[in-house]
Amino acid sequence: MGNDTQNNEEQLEMLLMTLEDVKHGICLFQSRNQAKWVSHIQERLGKEKVIVHNIANDDEKNGMVSSQDFRRWACESDAKVVIVYNMQLLGLRFGDEEVVEKLNFMRDQILAIGKLFVFGVSAYFDLLLSRKARDLYSCILYHFILNDSEERIVGIRGFDWNELSSDDILETARYKEMKERIQNSKEKGDISTYLTCMNSWNVIRECISYQEKEFVTFIAEEVDKQYKQKEIELADVENIWILAQTWLQLEKRENSIIWYEKVLDIVRDKLGEEHEIYADALVACANYYERIGDYAICEKYYDQAIKIYNEKNMKYSEMGRQALQRKAIIYRRKAKFGEALNIYRDILDYQINKYGDNYYGNASIYNDMGTVHEERGELTRALVHYEKALELLDSAGKKGGWMIHIYQNICMIYLKNGDGNTAWKYIRNAKKITEDVYGKNSIQLINIYNSMSGVWSVRERSDKEFEYLQKALELIKETNMENSEIAAYVYHNMGRMLCLSGAVEDAILYCRYAINILKKVYGEKNELTASSYEVLAHALYQISNYIEAKNNIDKARNIYVSLYGKQNEHVKRIDEYILRIIGQLNN
Repeated sequence: MGNDTQNNEEQLEMLLMTLEDVKHGICLFQSRNQAKWVSHIQERLGKEKVIVHNIANDDEKNGMVSSQDFRRWACESDAKVVIVYNMQLLGLRFGDEEVVEKLNFMRDQILAIGKLFVFGVSAYFDLLLSRKARDLYSCILYHFILNDSEERIVGIRGFDWNELSSDDILETARYKEMKERIQNSKEKGDISTYLTCMNSWNVIRECISYQEKEFVTFIAEEVDKQYKQKEIELADVENIWILAQTWLQLEKRENSIIWYEKVLDIVRDKLGEEHEIYADALVACANYYERIGDYAICEKYYDQAIKIYNEKNMKYSEMGRQALQRKAIIYRRKAKFGEALNIYRDILDYQINKYGDNYYGNASIYNDMGTVHEERGELTRALVHYEKALELLDSAGKKGGWMIHIYQNICMIYLKNGDGNTAWKYIRNAKKITEDVYGKNSIQLINIYNSMSGVWSVRERSDKEFEYLQKALELIKETNMENSEIAAYVYHNMGRMLCLSGAVEDAILYCRYAINILKKVYGEKNELTASSYEVLAHALYQISNYIEAKNNIDKARNIYVSLYGKQNEHVKRIDEYILRIIGQLNN
C-alpha cells in the first residue's frame, strides 16, 4: 500500500507538470478508478483549465465516438487540456477490435485539433491500444499508471506476467477487467460482460488459477438462465457457442450438449446444410461427442464439415483446420497413420508459409505428428517432434497448461525406452502444472496418475504402481468417468498388474471392463484392445480356463495381424503362447 501511494503521488505530480507544460498532443493515464484521479487533477490544476468528458455519460444509442465528438468536447471552453476517460467502455459497447481500429484511424484528426488530450483507460484497454492501434499509440507523448490498491479483485490470484506470452497478457488483462466489472456491478445480469469474461477465460484458463472455475461457473449459470428464458435467434449463435464451450471446459458436459445441439438446429433451419456456419456448428458439436467418446458421430460430423469447407474454399480457415485435425485423430484411431500424417503435414506447411517457422501454433501440429510416430513405434522420431513442440512453446512464453500433454508424451517415450528416472521428471512437471491450472480433483489427473503408475512399473515397484492406479480409479469414480477412454487405459493397466501379481479374478474383471470400452471407442482393430485380450488370456490361463484363454488370445492375434501383418513381434509372441495353451488342452 505504501509503495502504491508513493508511486501514485509521483505519477500524479508528473502528470500535472505535463499538463502545465505541454500545449498539444495526446497523453494517457491508466487506472481502475479513473473518476477519482480526474477529480484530483481538477482540484490541483483548477477546473477552469480542464475540459472533462466521461464516456460513461454518453448515450450508447448515439454510436461510436467520432473525430467530430473530440472536436466538440475541445470547444466547450478555452481550456487547453481535454480529459476523455473511461474509454474502455467503448470496447464493451461496440467491440474491442472495431473501436481500436477507429481510434487509430482518428489519430491525425485528433492531433489537428491543437489541444492536449489525456485519455483515461483501464489496464486492459491500454494493452489493447499498444497492440492493435500502433499508429495512435506511437504518438502518445507520456504514459502514467495510477494504482488503486484499496480496490483488489475479489478471489483472483496474482499473475506472473513473465510466464505469459503477449497474447495471454492481453487476454488475462481483459479477464481481470471483466471480472472486476461483474463483481463491482450493483446490477446483476449484464450478459455481454459475462460472455466476454467467459470467452477470455476459455482462452487463458490454462494460464490462471483453477480457483477461477468457481467464479466462471457462477456467471455461466447466469448466462444459461437468461438464454433459457428467451427465444434463440441466429444472432445469438456466437454467444451460445461461448456458453457451450465454457460448460465443456468446466467439465459439465450435460450442460454443454443442450446448447451445441440447439445451435445446430437453428443454423440448419435458418441457413441450410450447405452454409459454412453450419459446418462450424458441426465441428463444435463433434468436439463435444469426441470428448464423451462417441467417435461414430464425430466422424460423421467432421466429414460433413470438411466437405462444406472444401466447397467454400475454406479448407485452411481456422475452423477448417480444426476439422482436419480432428479427422486426423479419427484416422489414428483406425490405425490409418499415413493418412493422419498427410493431414498434419499439409496444415504445418500452410501455417509455416503464413505465420513462419517459430509460430507457437505449430507446436500442436508437431505434438500430433510425434504422437503418430509413437503409435507407429518410431520413438526417436516421436521424441524429436515432441521436443520441437516444447521448444516453440517455451520460446513463445506458453508455459501453462500447454505443456501438460507434451510432458506426458515425452514421459511415455522414456518409459518405452526403460528410462524411469527421466520419465518421472517429465510426469512430475505435468502433474504440477495440472494441479495449478485445473485443481487437484480434475479429470486431467487421471491420465497423469496412470502415467505415474507406468513409471513405477518400469522401476519394478509394484506397491507404488498400485498406489497410483488406485488414485486414478478413485478419481474416475469421483468424476463419473467410469465409461471413458482414459478409464479403459487405467482398467487395462490395473488388469495387467493384478495378473502379474497373482490376483487373477480381479485382473479378469478389469480386463473385461477395459475391453468393453475399447471396443466401443476403437472397435476391434486397435493395439490396446489386442493387448487387453492378451492380458485376459494370461489371467484365464492361470485359473486353467484354457478354452476361454485360447478364444481371447486368438482375438488378440487377429488384431495384431490386421494391424501389422503376419510377420511381427506380437504375432510371434502369441504363436508361442498358443502352443502352450494347445498343449494344456491336449493333456
